[in-house]
Amino acid sequence: MTSRRREPVAWTVRLVPDDGGEPREVHLTVAQLRLLRWSAVGACVVVLGLVAVLCVSLPRSLAFGGLVEENLVLKQHLRDIDQRMAEVDRVLLRLRLYDAQLRSLSEPHGPVSADAWEARGAIDPVGPEVPMGEPGDQSAVPSDELRPAEAWATAVQARADTFLSLFEVAEPDINEVMVELEDLRALEEALPSRWPASGQFTSGFGFRPSPFGRQKLRFHSGVDIAAKRGTPIHAPAPGRVSDVSYNQGYGRVLEIDHGFGISTLYAHCTSIRVREGDEIQEGDFVATIGTTGRSTGPHLHFEVRIDGHPVDPLDYLPR
Repeated sequence: MTSRRREPVAWTVRLVPDDGGEPREVHLTVAQLRLLRWSAVGACVVVLGLVAVLCVSLPRSLAFGGLVEENLVLKQHLRDIDQRMAEVDRVLLRLRLYDAQLRSLSEPHGPVSADAWEARGAIDPVGPEVPMGEPGDQSAVPSDELRPAEAWATAVQARADTFLSLFEVAEPDINEVMVELEDLRALEEALPSRWPASGQFTSGFGFRPSPFGRQKLRFHSGVDIAAKRGTPIHAPAPGRVSDVSYNQGYGRVLEIDHGFGISTLYAHCTSIRVREGDEIQEGDFVATIGTTGRSTGPHLHFEVRIDGHPVDPLDYLPR
């Protein structure tokens, strides 16, 4: 039996302990050196591979984290927008109900309830609530959870489209109501809101004994305010001077057109300080009290006319 041939020693490594002990020698053969070399090469390849993988995955990981953070911020913004849209929806619904109530004022069947208004075609703009997570949830979000932000955006867009479509339908009604309200306000401003002069109330509207004694009863188409000659007369509402004239019964007469068929007349004036066509504001000094025409003493005969027909001024003047 032949003995196994020993491989020649390629390297001898002498190990000397720091404590001064007996040195040791380690003999490395060619095969062992080759194994160590390939192990070192493999380790370097593994390290380089890990570095390459880290260089590729780190930006993606950072981008993923930023995307998750952006998604959470977007969800919070969408939650705020959704709450604001819900408030807008409620305002729009109230406007539609107000419009229905205002319209019902002119209907013979009385006010319209909310249910009846919805039955007529009103749409409840408040849509279904979108399920949302808890605010400030910063936990890790898997990739399949990135889609709710897009779903939220779609839901909010749908709510906005619903609001715009409802507003497009409601806007003409709202505009009509606004026009009616403006007309009502203008009508209210056209009505006398103050007494035209200071003095003593001496005679009211309606039938009364004639002050001249020729007739027992005579229709009095206005109210009389007795005061000293020259007492200022002020316009009780804005308007335009439609007539400045003189006649035997009323003497010097001023008439102001306030619009909406409403006019006021001032008779027995001593002087008139405006001309026909002048624009008048409430409170303007327009004339002075006198006793011109058929009069028993200085006073203002004041009339309120609607479509040319005299009405009781006390129905409009403040008490």
